[in-house]
Amino acid sequence: MSTLAVVLLSLLAATPSAAFVQPALFSSTSATVRFASKKEVTNGEVTRTKKKDTNGEVAVNGNAATNGESSKDPYSFIVPILGDLHIDPRKMEDYSIGREHVKSIIKDAKSKVGNDNVALVSLGDLGESKNCDHNPDNPFELFAGTSKCHTIAADFLGSFDVPYEVIGGNHDLEGIDEFDSDARNLRNFLKCHDKETPQFCREIAEKTLLVGLCSTIFREATYTSHEVIIDDEQIRWFEDLLKSRPAEDGWKIFV
Repeated sequence: MSTLAVVLLSLLAATPSAAFVQPALFSSTSATVRFASKKEVTNGEVTRTKKKDTNGEVAVNGNAATNGESSKDPYSFIVPILGDLHIDPRKMEDYSIGREHVKSIIKDAKSKVGNDNVALVSLGDLGESKNCDHNPDNPFELFAGTSKCHTIAADFLGSFDVPYEVIGGNHDLEGIDEFDSDARNLRNFLKCHDKETPQFCREIAEKTLLVGLCSTIFREATYTSHEVIIDDEQIRWFEDLLKSRPAEDGWKIFV
């Protein structure tokens, strides 16, 4: 069996308000971790940014080469990771302040690794699990998991001047008054965030993948709605991905 290079990242933040995590950094020549790029993988297929020619020299990841050498390390990348945001629409000023802090980091990151090697990742639990005065027709409706919640969250995550990836936690399917099943709630989550599948896979640097798996069960959880459940289809997809990107071929995978 092929050796699989998989790194599991436990970067969850459980604070009740916006949790902004300091970006991790990675380079091929150190033990530090860096995330991101616009390159994506969908259904196991890798999409690469087209390389540009500049006076006979090759630009790597959108960065012009100098004297035949890349001006940026193609194995370096940076991504800010946002923990449990639990957005309360009545307190968006607080989230705007937090966003500006992160955007300053993103601006600096672009100067270090280039625009194509910077992206944003959200770990889900996007809305407050309580009524937030958001629906005058139902003063008891929880905000988390509703269409309004995911629309606001998508607008917020899309306002950092870089592409974003998101996975869903248990609270992201908590729109129990609006949706009568996990499947309908999940479809709305995917639509709001312009996702084709619950999982994501992005090639964030040369032969380096960032993977996210999404919880897809809330109402139908066996024991408690606080469970995070990755369905069998995602597990099979992930296993196939690992087999197709073995470590002996130089692949690194962050999950």
